[in-house]
Amino acid sequence: MSTSSNLFWAAVAIGAVTGMRSLLAPAMVSRALDGRDDLDGAGEAAQWLTSNVARKALVPLAASEMLGDKMPFAPDRTIVPSMMFRALSGSVSAAALAGVRREPVLLPALLGATAALIAAKVGLGLRKPYQPRPLLNAALGLTEECLALSLGKAGLRQALGAGRRGRGR
Repeated sequence: MSTSSNLFWAAVAIGAVTGMRSLLAPAMVSRALDGRDDLDGAGEAAQWLTSNVARKALVPLAASEMLGDKMPFAPDRTIVPSMMFRALSGSVSAAALAGVRREPVLLPALLGATAALIAAKVGLGLRKPYQPRPLLNAALGLTEECLALSLGKAGLRQALGAGRRGRGR
């Protein structure tokens, strides 16, 4: 696969992760980029995701979202504000990966946002019939999170390669 197609597949994967859990992809990208020595000139998305505030906040927020998703009072992921945030989250995460590779960010950002919106609708459609059954719904939520984590790791491998460059890593 070409370098660009690897990035495009990574953007789709990272976007799909945000469709399942809106803060998981930014948290994963932030952790993957943390400590890299090639972030100068990588663009605003990469700079923001590796800022001190983002690095400290994203993982606990993503973990809270994972826990909250299992609660019966969790809001529908396809309400307009949620969909807007998922699209933004997917686009920023994909743009950060493109920036690190010094590739244009527009198409990966659009792919990330689109994949997030599609994955949110598909994920809700698969789980909604089981919402009245709390234990089954929670089990499906955990399964969805395992899928999201695996897909996110695969996307990061596609975009960044198997190894990591950085200080002491």
